[in-house]
Amino acid sequence: MSVLEGIEGIRNNNETGESWFVYINGTQAGEDFGMNPVSNGTNLSFWYTDEENGVAALDNATYLANITVAIEELEEPAEENDIIETATEAGNFSTLLTAIEAANLTDTLKGEGPFTVFAPTDEAFSALPNGTIEALLNDTDALTNILLYHVADERLMAEDVVNLTNITTLQGGELPVNVTEEGVFVGEAEIIVQDVNASNGVIHVIDAVLIPEEGMEPEPEPGQNVTELYNDTVSLTEGNFTLMPENSTESYAINNFTDIGALNAAGLDFNVSLMQNMTGNAANMTAVPFTLQSVEGIRNNNTTGEEWFLYINGEPAEEDFGMNNVSAGDNLSFWYTTEKGGEAAVENASYVANITVSELRANANIIPAAQNQTNLTVFVDAVQTANLTQTLDGTGPYTVCIPSDEAFNKLPEGTRNQLMNNTTLLNQVLSYHVVSGRYTYEQLIGMNNITNIQGNVLQVNAIGNNITIQNVSVTQIIVVNNGVICIIDEVLIPPDGEIPADNQTDGGQIDDNQTDGGQMDGNQTDGDQIDGGQMDGNQTDGNQTADNLTGDWYFFSIPFEANNTSVEYLLSDVNYTSLIYYNASTKLFEEVTEIEPLKGYWINVPDGTGFNASEQFSSVEKKQIEAPPSLQVYPGWNALGSPVNETVPAEAAFIALNNSYAKIVGPWVPGNNTTGYYQYVGYNGLNGTIGENQLGADEFEVEPYEGYWVFIRQENLYA
Repeated sequence: MSVLEGIEGIRNNNETGESWFVYINGTQAGEDFGMNPVSNGTNLSFWYTDEENGVAALDNATYLANITVAIEELEEPAEENDIIETATEAGNFSTLLTAIEAANLTDTLKGEGPFTVFAPTDEAFSALPNGTIEALLNDTDALTNILLYHVADERLMAEDVVNLTNITTLQGGELPVNVTEEGVFVGEAEIIVQDVNASNGVIHVIDAVLIPEEGMEPEPEPGQNVTELYNDTVSLTEGNFTLMPENSTESYAINNFTDIGALNAAGLDFNVSLMQNMTGNAANMTAVPFTLQSVEGIRNNNTTGEEWFLYINGEPAEEDFGMNNVSAGDNLSFWYTTEKGGEAAVENASYVANITVSELRANANIIPAAQNQTNLTVFVDAVQTANLTQTLDGTGPYTVCIPSDEAFNKLPEGTRNQLMNNTTLLNQVLSYHVVSGRYTYEQLIGMNNITNIQGNVLQVNAIGNNITIQNVSVTQIIVVNNGVICIIDEVLIPPDGEIPADNQTDGGQIDDNQTDGGQMDGNQTDGDQIDGGQMDGNQTDGNQTADNLTGDWYFFSIPFEANNTSVEYLLSDVNYTSLIYYNASTKLFEEVTEIEPLKGYWINVPDGTGFNASEQFSSVEKKQIEAPPSLQVYPGWNALGSPVNETVPAEAAFIALNNSYAKIVGPWVPGNNTTGYYQYVGYNGLNGTIGENQLGADEFEVEPYEGYWVFIRQENLYA
């Protein structure tokens, strides 16, 4: 334990009360000097000031020293060092090297290559369950399988990796790549050091050992003697069959798309029994689970223990038979085998029926089809209240994004009540979900956007077989007579809707994990709006609505503190309609009376007027710096400006926030008549150009006089 007495000869002063205070990532240190653990990326600020209520009075500070901790990365090896030699010199891969030797792979990785090796550290191996390493070292085949899953037979630099979705490994399996706000992941491991060059390839250091899925197949491998009863693609049509369960005297109509529907559409002879007693003539069995008794006359056998198991997309079905909703593209495998560990012993299977769903169809228009889905009751009732039933049952065609009941339940109670009690507003919100035209799964997966009947452009994004609209996941697609139903897991709120900003704001919902519904989803930005309360190129909302503001919006900042910071002084010659700032602590936009550094401001000016912040403030008298300005930032989106009067990379501009910011969006490019877009999205912790307008923090340039949205994970001090 020690006390910090002085820095650069400037000592604690008992007469004036000034002394040195330590702040770590914007928060006053909890321990005495020398007792506070720090890690890579930690920001330390040493303030020389007096004390106020037990904490440093930063506003009175006269001296400041800022330090950012950077753990020394692996030195780039000499070109003559191969991968094995490079890992050996690094000194943190002894377990990996021992395993490579035990698996007789040393000569392979010293070969010509080139190779890409995702190298787990000794610490990563230590995190494995006790006894795992010893067991692997005694099982050469298993060890070789795992080690080769860490190696690709080509040189993939970091800039190549982030543009891939899968990497083919020497093990034969596909290693998935996932680029997130947190970092770049291969499988479940994060790349913590990248691009360590060797003469025959490159090493990327990872923080976990990669374990390949057995077989690396989308579904379990069948046994040697399995008989294939069926293997084809089917279209499911709602209400096209009836079901008479075993030992029942009544038949029941099946009006939802389930695994029962897939069996029926395949034309397979099957029998089921109810798992609960039924009384009366039920017209819809949506909520009733069944037991699959037989397929093609092959019955469950209590003597041998063989029975039917269902797998969907290679995974055991989560629900009882008859309760699993399936979508276009899904694969259903029915295995007849014994049980092992609560799951099907697929290797012992004697029969299998494989069914792939090509399309879901309904013999009804949009509203009747929605009524047949038990999870769309809120939408159906809301459509009736908003007088849209006749429209959606018309000839169309329409593609309707229908939020599930669970999606409506996610809305704050105040928002939900306001919607249901305001017919005009409800009509506006529901219409935002309706698109003219018929867009099936095959069409949507190849599109970038669609336009709703209000004229709003909705962003479409496909990742693998998954589709999002306005960054909201599509969970099921149903083709109906007059269009298509896309069931979604969030409610889309139009950018100009008068919706309270409880915990969500606009159409596509800034929920402190993503930006807007118009449109920044981590894969693209479009910038029709980025909310927070809400803010878009057409309007702002928060403490005010701006429905009557038709001019152009500009997002600006000033990289210095003016002698006179009043709006009245700084904008005395500007013809503007509105000036607001987004308060991240309250998540509301506020009127502005002072223009301060480090903050991003929105200003609305009449059409054709224009606003250039660098010209407007170039001749403003600047305040003599006594202590650098600082700004408290909060979890979620913060409107910020550059701290310096020059263009610098984001990793330099936001170095004080390096451990807490995840993403940055901007600058805003104004358009004519209130339109515009955000130019780039940047990711902290990533390098280079990731794709189109997506950049790493080293490439994303922060310009003075521009405003930016910065997503903060934890409260911090921006200085």
